[in-house]
Parts: sequence; structure tokens; C-alpha cells
Amino acid sequence: MTPVQVAQLAVALACWVMTAIKIAHLVHRLRDRPLIFMCLTQTAITLALTVQPIAPQLDQALGVLGVSRALGNCLALVAVAAGHALIILLTAQDPAALRQVRHDLALAAASVAAIVAVFPLAPAPYDLADHYVRSIAYYTATPTPAEAPHTVLYLICLGWWVVHLAIAATRYARIASRPLLAVGTRLIAAGVLIGLAYVVAKLAAMIAASVGASTVVLDQLVLALYVVAILTVLIGGTVPAWGPRAGVDRLLDSLLARRDCRRLRPLWQIMHDAVPQIALRPRPVEPRLRRIRLTVEILDGYVLLSPWMSAGAEQEVRRHASGRPDPEAAVAARMLTLAISLKRAGRPPVDDPAAIRSFVDAAPGEHQANAAAQVQWLARIARVMRRQAGIRVRQPP
Repeated sequence: MTPVQVAQLAVALACWVMTAIKIAHLVHRLRDRPLIFMCLTQTAITLALTVQPIAPQLDQALGVLGVSRALGNCLALVAVAAGHALIILLTAQDPAALRQVRHDLALAAASVAAIVAVFPLAPAPYDLADHYVRSIAYYTATPTPAEAPHTVLYLICLGWWVVHLAIAATRYARIASRPLLAVGTRLIAAGVLIGLAYVVAKLAAMIAASVGASTVVLDQLVLALYVVAILTVLIGGTVPAWGPRAGVDRLLDSLLARRDCRRLRPLWQIMHDAVPQIALRPRPVEPRLRRIRLTVEILDGYVLLSPWMSAGAEQEVRRHASGRPDPEAAVAARMLTLAISLKRAGRPPVDDPAAIRSFVDAAPGEHQANAAAQVQWLARIARVMRRQAGIRVRQPP
């Protein structure tokens, strides 16, 4: 085997290890639909990657040149279709979602059937005994559209699937409750986008081959993009499982806590300048504790300034904030600014105090506030505070 094939087998082995982790989980959760589709996705991806280094031996064993390439194409389509169905099931499992999953599976089956039907239409350009085939050069070179029309069909279907999968994964990452799950989903989206680059590079190589131009550089790029895309997707799909054991979740939580502290610090400073009694001592050093402390002290600041937040001013602020980016955060930021200015001016508390819950809670209609959502809400207010100079409202007399 060539060094490239050995490297491909090593990558495939790593992929099998990551896939085995998910399959082991499935054994104990056979009714878990998302997990079933996760295992299907990873198994199909891993099989597709495994086919690459053994393609010459597989063609020789089956007696058909190019059958390994067609098999890899079919497995890749199954993987992206199952991945799209997985994202749908992670978002919802209502009748509409299940219908979409059935539609995805039917479309994937039709795509695979079309490739299987088109594959035998083009005669093999070389004999299996040809030196060009036995030297592995055939498998490292990109075929022309005339030599492999099924590959053109595969690339068109794959491009359609990866665009939809990238959109679905990006949307799901925004609502994922666990940080590792969000990171894993974003890695899947990144891997899928790399897969889109693979589609473009592969098409470019096929066009170049059809006009007789050299495709050596493009062939190497295609292989690299293919392997990187698969590895990225597999790591993203398995990191929620092995991440906690490797301490990735603690590292990620610490990094996110540091980021949140940086985002909250300007808002906390504004609060502290107006009501310095919110600061508690000693200051925690650990980032996650520091994030909690900043959040609590900012909320305390809102409570202490609430006597200077009037319902009349809130109505005026809401009227002027409509149409602006993130209007609810703009209202909370402007009410804070008005309250601070009234307090510093020595004005007495207002006669018509506003209900401050809509200023301090991202979801005031819910009974319990989510800690992560609370932090994100305050970070939105801090961001608006930096650009609220354009919001002008009349202060109550």
C-alpha cells in the first residue's frame, strides 16, 4: 500500500473508534431516534472513508472497475441524509418532523438508486489488469464526466444535501442547551461546509480532466478536503460523548465563563459607579464563580435603581426603541441609563414605578430563569449600552 493509503487507513481506524463509542451508547438506548440516526450517520461516514484506501482491492475482488468509487458515493449520500434527519429529530419529534425525516430518507434512497442506475451506463475506461489501474494511479486521479457520469450526479446530490445540513446544524447550535453539544453541532456544520468545498474542488478537477489539463494539485486538494470534512463531522458528532471524560467540558465552560465575564464587566462597572454597594468581597478568582457574582450584582443594581424607573418613561422608551436591533435589550439599557441619571441628579423616586422583571429577565413569562439565558440577556444589554446614544427619550418631570 502507498503512504497515502496507509494514512487513510489510520484515519479510518480513528473514525471507527469514535463510531464505536456511539454504537456502544445505542446498545442501551435502542428507542432513542436521534441516537439511531447519529450512529447511522457516523457508520456511513466511516465506511465511506474506509472504502478509499481499499478501493483497488475491492474492485479486484468484485471484478468491476470503479464500483468502490460508486459505493463510497452512495455511503456519503446516506451519511448526509441521515445527518439532516438527525438534526431535525434533535429539534423536534412531532408528526411534522417525522414526516420530514421520512422525506429525507426517501430522497436519499432515490439518490442512491439513481447512482446505481447510472453507474453501469458508462463503460469502464480501463481493464482491471491494466498497469494504470494496478499502479493505483487510476484511483488517485479524477475521472472525466464521460468516464464517471454517476460521480457528477453524486456531486450534485451531495452539494444539495450539504447546504441543507449546514443550515440545519447552524440553527440547532444556537438553541443547544449544553455547551459541548453546541460546539459539536458547530463542528458538524464546519465539516459539512468543508464538504461543500470538496464538491466544488471535485467538480473543478473533473472539468480540468475533461479538457486534458493536469489535475494533480486538485486531486490532492480533493483528498485532503474529503478526509478533513469527515474527521471534523465525526469529532463534532462524538465530542458530547467523550468530551466530559477528557475534561473538554470543564475547559470549555471555563473559557465561556471568561468570555461572559468580559462581556458583563462593562455593564457591572456602570452599575457599580451608580450603586457601589452592589460589590461584595472578596472577589472570586475562578471564572465560573466570577460570572455568577457579576450576574447577581448586576441584578442587584437593577433592583436598587428600580425606584427611579417609571412606567411612563418605559412607555416612551418602548415607543422610541421599536424598529431598532434587539429592541427589548435597548429598552432595558435605556431605562437603566435614565434611572442612573435621575439618581445622580438627586431626583426623588418616581410615583409610578415600572415592573422591572422585563428589564432583568430574558423570558419574564417563565417561572424560572435559566442561568445561561440570564447571562446572555445581560450581555445583550451591555452591548446595547455601547450604542444607545442614538436613543433619545424625554425624561419624566
